[in-house]
Amino acid sequence: MTDNEPPQQRVSLAPQATHQQTVVAAGALYRALDDAGLGHIRPVPDDEKDVPCIKLHNIDADAATRLGHLVRKGTDENYLLAEELRSALLAHDLYDFPVPQVCGAKIALGEVSIRTADRLACILGAPPGPELDEAPDWPESNDVFDKLNAALKATDVGVFVGMWLHSYCRRCEGDSAIELGSIKVDVARRFVKALQEAPRP
Repeated sequence: MTDNEPPQQRVSLAPQATHQQTVVAAGALYRALDDAGLGHIRPVPDDEKDVPCIKLHNIDADAATRLGHLVRKGTDENYLLAEELRSALLAHDLYDFPVPQVCGAKIALGEVSIRTADRLACILGAPPGPELDEAPDWPESNDVFDKLNAALKATDVGVFVGMWLHSYCRRCEGDSAIELGSIKVDVARRFVKALQEAPRP
């Protein structure tokens, strides 16, 4: 690229909303704003750009402040839910479970050891298995992965979408672990409820 050439724009490969989907989304947003007492803010579909979008009209300083408070309130509730999940895990002595982190509309869980994953599966109702080694190898780790997956599925929590088994790495001497990805807020609530209803140690 020469100095006279315009910079190339990154092309998004994500599916783009249609005009009808944009109109429906604008209507849903208006109803939510109206329910919150902000009905004078009008979401308007805009087809002038390459991709249909939604503009918000009639936002004065007061409306912007109130809208910001509503967004913050929803975010704060997610933080409270993450704290509630952390408390439910600690109530079962899962002290080495990663601290749940709020990431937008989801809660990130993180990586757990095979022994912790096994204990979590038993807390959720899975039958106890044989005593695990300090550093379980592939067969045992894979069994625990399946055990936790089945335990989550057997409860109202459901199976976590992002769940990966990392086996022992001889090169870096990293122990086997199970990575639990980010979960939606409704899944996190069911997870909290399942932990709260499980027998305490």
